[in-house]
Amino acid sequence: MATKERPLSPTAQKALDFLKESDRPLTLAEIKEIIVDINASHLGALVNRGHVVAEKVEIEVPTIAKRKVNQYAVIK
Repeated sequence: MATKERPLSPTAQKALDFLKESDRPLTLAEIKEIIVDINASHLGALVNRGHVVAEKVEIEVPTIAKRKVNQYAVIK
């Protein structure tokens, strides 16, 4: 007897619907701009169930780095 597949989580279902409406593939960061509570496990579930495919791509991303700088104030 075949086991019944569990339904997708509401967040995974939102992601699937969003990807269906998109005219291009999206990264997790791009999806997260719309669905703020999504994470990689939601998309992994969609991949594992055969709803979407994942492909490694190279993109440029700006980074913010911490560094020590001088801060100046007037001597009172």
